[in-house]
Amino acid sequence: MIKFFRNIRQQMLRENKLSKYLLYAIGEIVLVVIGILIALSINNWNENRKLQQEELNLLLEVKTNLEVTVNNFEKDTVFNFNTIQEFRKIEEYIDKGLPYDAGLDKAFGMIGDWKSPYPITTAYATLKTKGLDIIINPILRNGIVHLYEYEFTVLYNDYDKGEWAILETAKPFLNKHLRIKNSMQSAGPNDFENLKLQIEFSNILGNIIGQREFGIKTYGEIMASMKDLIEQIDNELNSRNHNN
Repeated sequence: MIKFFRNIRQQMLRENKLSKYLLYAIGEIVLVVIGILIALSINNWNENRKLQQEELNLLLEVKTNLEVTVNNFEKDTVFNFNTIQEFRKIEEYIDKGLPYDAGLDKAFGMIGDWKSPYPITTAYATLKTKGLDIIINPILRNGIVHLYEYEFTVLYNDYDKGEWAILETAKPFLNKHLRIKNSMQSAGPNDFENLKLQIEFSNILGNIIGQREFGIKTYGEIMASMKDLIEQIDNELNSRNHNN
């Protein structure tokens, strides 16, 4: 093809058709420019397709992480709720002045034990590395950022750190008045009748229950946010795949 155009130019020069040659040369330049623009356009289109596919893959990974996290949080909530029920038993024995029963060993063994939140964040970490702007839908992008940067932080700082703070404060008292039995899940007081008279113990138990109930409430609110975000991601994926 190049040889063909070169022959035409040479023929025009031999025939001294300068004006035609100039017009031809300009036309040839225009064709080359158009070809370059088309090539750039195709290249940009391919790059955009790659970015969009990468975005969809990341959204799918975020959705999968959220589904696993919801499942884990549901289990955490069940466990934490069960600890509250056990602590209520201790409170009932204290309030009613009942003698110690071996059935309380499990309840005492659970003091200082709870499920901390561990959301799966691998996909979000990758997303931040790639750049959050890769998510085209601004509402969806803001929802993802709000969940990971704010709501999970609330769960860490306002709930989980509160549990650790209570445990650290109460540890000296608990070590003095409680003893571990057969396992870490079984414990009992050195002197239950004396422990029932200790206001400090009642306060510790009340603080643990209150913080645990706050945690369950916070878990519930964040799980609702996660489920809503999963639905939004599903809608985005279905819409984009349908359009493609």
